[in-house]
Amino acid sequence: MGRKFSPLQINLIYGVLFLMVAWFYGTFETMDRGPYSRHQWRQSDCLSITQHYYQDNLPFLEPEIHWRGEGQSGKTISEFPIVYYSVGKIWQVTGKHYWIFRGISFLILAIGLFYLKKLVQRFLKDDFWAIFIPLLLFSSPILAYYGNSFMMNTNAFGLALIAAYHFYRHRAEKSYKHLVYACILFLFAGLLKITSLLLFFGLGAIFLYEMLVKEKSLKERWKELLPYAATLALIFGWYSYAGSYNANNMSLVFLQGLLPIWELGWDDIYSNWKLLHSDLKPAYFNVPALSLLGIIFVGLIINYKKANRYFLALSILITLGIVGYFLLFFQVFNVHEYYLTNLLIFIPLISIFFLDYLRNHFETIFQSKAVKITASLGLLFLVYSAAVQTVVKYDIGKKWAKNSFVLDKEEVKFWEWYHWDYSVTLKELETIEPVFEKAGVKPKDRVVSFPDGSINISLYLMNREGYNDFGHTDTRAEQVEKAKKWGAKFLVISNVNLLQDESLMPYFENKVGGTEHVSIFKL
Repeated sequence: MGRKFSPLQINLIYGVLFLMVAWFYGTFETMDRGPYSRHQWRQSDCLSITQHYYQDNLPFLEPEIHWRGEGQSGKTISEFPIVYYSVGKIWQVTGKHYWIFRGISFLILAIGLFYLKKLVQRFLKDDFWAIFIPLLLFSSPILAYYGNSFMMNTNAFGLALIAAYHFYRHRAEKSYKHLVYACILFLFAGLLKITSLLLFFGLGAIFLYEMLVKEKSLKERWKELLPYAATLALIFGWYSYAGSYNANNMSLVFLQGLLPIWELGWDDIYSNWKLLHSDLKPAYFNVPALSLLGIIFVGLIINYKKANRYFLALSILITLGIVGYFLLFFQVFNVHEYYLTNLLIFIPLISIFFLDYLRNHFETIFQSKAVKITASLGLLFLVYSAAVQTVVKYDIGKKWAKNSFVLDKEEVKFWEWYHWDYSVTLKELETIEPVFEKAGVKPKDRVVSFPDGSINISLYLMNREGYNDFGHTDTRAEQVEKAKKWGAKFLVISNVNLLQDESLMPYFENKVGGTEHVSIFKL
């Protein structure tokens, strides 16, 4: 692309390409959708907290969810609730609109990718690669699907990318204010998801080595320690508060500890490894492209004498951090691919590292139009693949995605079943409020919702606090009896097949309303 375009034109070209990719993913089409599809469970948890801020005007540090556990208050906390609280307050002014929440999440990620473009532009001084690398990162199926989600993973990742830009400005210009900006952004990223601090810890480790070992400049540079220390102290303070809040209220809902590999048996380790390899890795990034980056990284390590020492050290530290993360949280790597979101920092890091190597030692290849055309074609395929995987999660009726070679028959069958099953079960709960009013179910009436093995899906959709199958080992009849003692007044059945459950027949005598697939009974 050279330097024939002005900075404004480059930004416009990048912006148009980015929006075209987002449109291809269906980002704007799904912007006003509620929690749906893959990991609807976790989406509903996030929205449940937001809903309570919106309708109950809760204090910032006292979030709640719809699920009431063992007759509890519903008070529980996960990540720092700044986004949930802010969206709740905005909804109080505008009314409840999902596009506001999704739009904020998408905007944070979009700004993060834009600042990645700015970083690459400053470092490599090549407009083509500056546009290419953030779009390459955006071709991750995780970012394609969760980029406008209600979950905080992509928000934290976007903030970490902005922080990386400011940290680069600090290194390049010896600018203290950019270090402060970077640490503030890393702070909020870490408050949302601690895994977003991989880069922060890597950069901090190199800084400590330079200051204490290489340069022995503690007296001259001690002020640079303050933003690092303040960031760590505030994050530690927050997670200490969150742990205490949950311990005093509901601690079963959100993971705040470790789930290490050594607590699993060999069979479970093998099972998780297979799922990580077959399901989660392709969701993280295109497998052949990821393998190529891995080979490139190994090659750079072998040729370490010619490589950028700073990037080499940072890449090794980040890789060790990723390995450590896998070991400490290995138990979640069976279906939770969104736990991999912040590990995507590996993609731009190795890409920049490699391109810097080419620029310094093989400039002809670095500037080659043939190489750039080949890279562009590869990027088009990655974007297409991510789009197919994303679109079918919302709509299996789009033939260009459904019939794509990217999907196998089992995936197509699963998503066909999922969309059909949702339409005859949970779908009607999204608009159940008028039916509740007619049946006499008041906004503060607690309900029992069957079948629902999640924490908040059905309870959030109908906006009723109460109880469900989650966390129970006793029979549903026993669950109903317990729920009645805790104040439940209605039973909601959202699967017609459950109406044949003989143990629940005594509770079906007083039906007060319902829809085609949902039945409401007074207890």
